[in-house]
Amino acid sequence: MIRHFAAAAFIFLSGSAAGAQSATSPLDPLNAAEIQRAVAVLRQSNRLTADARFGTITVQQRDKTGAASRAARIVGFDWSKNEGFVAVVDLAAGRVESWAVVDSEPPMRLLTIRRAEEIAHADPRWVAAMRERHIDTSRVSVLVNVPERGKLSRSGADRVVDGFVYLRDAVPPADVAAGLSMHLNLTKGRAEAVRDSRSGGATVETAVARALASPRTPLAPLRIEQPSGSNIRRTGNQITWDKWSFGVGVDPRRGLEIHDVSFEDAGRKRSVLHSGSVSEIVAPYGDSSFNTWYPRDEGDYGMGIYSRSSAVVANDAPANAIFIDATMHDHLGRPITVPRAIAVYERDGGILWRHANQSRRARQLVVSGFSTIDNYDYQFNWIFSQDGAIEGEVVLSGIMNVSGGRAFDSTHAEGHSHTGHLVAAQVNAPNHQHFFSYRLDLDVDGTANTVYSTETSPIAADRNLKGEWFAMSERPLATERAAATDVSFSTARAWRVVNTHERNALGQFTGYTLVPGATTPAFARPGSAPMRTAGFIAHQVWVTPYSPNELYAAGEFQNLGLDNQGLPTWTAADRRLIDTDVVLWYTLGITHIARPEDWPYMPAHRGGFRLVPTSFFSRDPVLDVPAAKNP
Repeated sequence: MIRHFAAAAFIFLSGSAAGAQSATSPLDPLNAAEIQRAVAVLRQSNRLTADARFGTITVQQRDKTGAASRAARIVGFDWSKNEGFVAVVDLAAGRVESWAVVDSEPPMRLLTIRRAEEIAHADPRWVAAMRERHIDTSRVSVLVNVPERGKLSRSGADRVVDGFVYLRDAVPPADVAAGLSMHLNLTKGRAEAVRDSRSGGATVETAVARALASPRTPLAPLRIEQPSGSNIRRTGNQITWDKWSFGVGVDPRRGLEIHDVSFEDAGRKRSVLHSGSVSEIVAPYGDSSFNTWYPRDEGDYGMGIYSRSSAVVANDAPANAIFIDATMHDHLGRPITVPRAIAVYERDGGILWRHANQSRRARQLVVSGFSTIDNYDYQFNWIFSQDGAIEGEVVLSGIMNVSGGRAFDSTHAEGHSHTGHLVAAQVNAPNHQHFFSYRLDLDVDGTANTVYSTETSPIAADRNLKGEWFAMSERPLATERAAATDVSFSTARAWRVVNTHERNALGQFTGYTLVPGATTPAFARPGSAPMRTAGFIAHQVWVTPYSPNELYAAGEFQNLGLDNQGLPTWTAADRRLIDTDVVLWYTLGITHIARPEDWPYMPAHRGGFRLVPTSFFSRDPVLDVPAAKNP
């Protein structure tokens, strides 16, 4: 359930303790009162008409000095003016700090979808068609027939579009809203036509529905108990566990993010990560039957705000989880509470270390967020370990995009073609890829950092008499162009972020290393639409100097159809990276060649990377972890 605030100035947080409303970190998400204030100040500035709608209202990033006051960044579209805008509102001063008109097209696809939904829900013909089908209108999205990089059609000066219904929780392959479409005048805010070629509301039963209704015999219960209570301590958005402390939040666009991450070492809190989040997601399709399709899930829709996803209790997280609500907003700028937006829990981590008859059991802390973008479902996890390692993980599930079956080349295995695969009778699933750009603002023992690329290779034959010897070498990535690099299986390449002003007891620079997990390159060719609109997929690693205005790997306004935005443009300046505040961008790639086992609900597929301490400590940091006791 999603709750609207009437005129409240509070934020509800579930879990072990209620959180304070006021932000304790500049990176804490906006609360309800701040959203209301930002919208009120902007409306009172007389820049907007009554038809202005809001895509995202987020915390405005600042420099790290803390000198600037807290502010809100508002991206929206004024439908009566056909004018996109971005505004920054100083919350303390109650004034519009900056204002810019960005285009005559909505800067996010989300804005068009929300306008279509607003029109549909107000139209009695559409409401009646939903009622005839026995569909609760809160369960549907109204999607728009606009191709990637496409502009809205025009009728005179008005923006118009065709819309259709997507039932978010329908059991595939049933389409209970088949035959219903609309022609919408977005500028005037009305439906010019509602087309319904199907009458009645018969329930469609599928083999999938029957299978769900007749589950297998369940396994014996697995109980997770903490009789002495949780080790998680939370105050508002701040969490401490074992030696870790950090902030969490859900950003309307970026979704789950962590910030101000530090590790306690000998009584001293040492900084590791200023902020970590997913900066962009793109899913290029490689099947010619799908024409050109490469949805930008984050920049087009917003990972936090589009579906406002809540954890499914007892299934998305174990029984010992605590949940944290998030504050989002609707298209009118009204604050909304999203319950259980974040799950936080401890879990068994397997063996921490072992030798002979000695062993230690590991414990891990998992922070999870959830996003549903129509048929795609994502879970994003940040996993903290007692040895100082942090793992970033994405879990992919949901329902694949599919098309009708087709004849297959006889030179290929049964049910396969070059670019797609049968996953059920007359159901073809196309080859596609998912790319996640993680923005990792590492501040290892402070902001003055340098990134080194490490390579391991055999020693040259004339100095390698037995042919057995190999060595690791490293080089500093001095400028942005040199830092645009790729994963190398042949050299076990990794990237180490070090502070050359801090040394451990052995005299080594303190650092953290990015260790990539399984990943894949982009198969889209140079110059193709996916490469032009999401150029970050050309490399697995990019490095830039910190800028509060550089947050999104493919640029801020994805829906405007601009080329080479974000990392390709920023790094063309080839700025110097030595001994500075650096941001490391990691492109995690997953190639999905569909199987029948993936249909209709895809079993969870995991991908990720690790950030591991490298000379950050002077010795093994888990020697003091006590042995587990047999209860």
